[in-house]
Amino acid sequence: MLAYLAWRHNLDRFDLALAVNRLAARGAATWWLAAAGPDNEPGDYLCETTGDAVDRLAGFGIRAEPWAGAVPDGALPLAYPRIALLAGRSSAYPYFAYYAMALARLGFDFQLVDGAAIAAGELRSHDLLIMPTGFALWGLDAAEEVCGADDQLRLFLADGGAAVASGGGAFYLSAGRPAWTGTARVRPYHTHEYLNSGVGIVSLRLGPDSIGFGCPPTLEMPYFHGPIYDEVDRSVSSAGVFDRLVMPGHLFIPNPLDDEVFARDMAGRTAILRAEGRRGRAVLFSADPEMGDLVRKYIAFDGYVARYLPIRGEAVMAETLRHYRVLEAPCFRLILNAIHSLMLRARLPAGPPLPFIPIPRKAPAPGLVAALDRALDHFTVREDEPRHGLAELLRQDLRARLDQLAERLADTMASLLPLPGPALAIRYLWTDCERAAVAGVGRSDDPARPRSLAESFADIETGIALLEAWCRLAEADAHFAVHS
Repeated sequence: MLAYLAWRHNLDRFDLALAVNRLAARGAATWWLAAAGPDNEPGDYLCETTGDAVDRLAGFGIRAEPWAGAVPDGALPLAYPRIALLAGRSSAYPYFAYYAMALARLGFDFQLVDGAAIAAGELRSHDLLIMPTGFALWGLDAAEEVCGADDQLRLFLADGGAAVASGGGAFYLSAGRPAWTGTARVRPYHTHEYLNSGVGIVSLRLGPDSIGFGCPPTLEMPYFHGPIYDEVDRSVSSAGVFDRLVMPGHLFIPNPLDDEVFARDMAGRTAILRAEGRRGRAVLFSADPEMGDLVRKYIAFDGYVARYLPIRGEAVMAETLRHYRVLEAPCFRLILNAIHSLMLRARLPAGPPLPFIPIPRKAPAPGLVAALDRALDHFTVREDEPRHGLAELLRQDLRARLDQLAERLADTMASLLPLPGPALAIRYLWTDCERAAVAGVGRSDDPARPRSLAESFADIETGIALLEAWCRLAEADAHFAVHS
């Protein structure tokens, strides 16, 4: 039977994508409705299931309805992607963790790869590479200190693979500098001297592209020195442009974007690029949708909250901070739509993809819960800090969430142990994510510059949100495995 799953019937929550993608990972045929119809919006889903499909989805909190008739002409079949996420020297914690969190929340499992793995040909077993912001703009061989990664990545793209990239990763897939792939045959406005832009929250105006399915005409997200495209050719199309500067930011890099630079260099220029040609297929984000509400929260903590705390008081500012939705960030929808759109013309596997099962060669890393627990215990707030009360409320919130996660993580891991197939990939995924995150928690890129209050909080909450997203992914997979 065909089940119809509508975003509007499910409060636009990402549990819908999570459920659909876990069913797809277990072999269920799924379709993406690419055009509005009498009963559907663009971006809704059809899923071919059997027996008690609607009850099974309802048990996960998803409302599904029987679809009368055949699959419509405008429905596009989706293939579940085998995803590799770059998590090496060029995109260490927290850069890779933002995408890891978003992918898990959207229902995708993935494998972490570094430059050495790419150079060894690891991408041959994947359909899609995710390149976070970071330092890939120098070239993978140079940034990862390996030989052959640049060549293997080009071969992967030329052979039908695809990529989604943000910030530094988007630079790397552009043209105009040595080692860049030229997948998008356009040169960014700034290239080697990328710091000429800045840091902040920006609004993007979305174009008539499937990347914008389910989104308002404009969408806000963090921006960290990403590429700005002022010219496009026939091999690329613009899916979104810079609309306005929402607020400047000092988080991690004290180089705030200002109104003058935004108006002169960015407003109206391309911020989301879709590329397709002989050098591969990719979606490039100049801004960073994967950072979502988490990074926005702490940019606001340094700016908006500090400014309006004396005006509106601690209670109002605490409520503002509490309602940032770290795992429901609206800009995650852009990542979901980008992945779906790139998998419409993928190298389709015969049936559900077989998970890559690595053999751990290293001793287990200390647990992320323990590392975050230590970070919270050692965290201090100066008594003369004007936001001292808010900081204590934030610390209490993070502590409560972390305390809940210790038991939840153990229960979730136990639920996966007897399950085959995708559950194995999810278990190994967490082993890799945990090791990489533990190595980065509390580490400063610049030891000479002490971390700010907001940066320390953001570092800890990134680890907590990563745990929460992985637990939800694992819980969903266990639910649909047991009821398959």
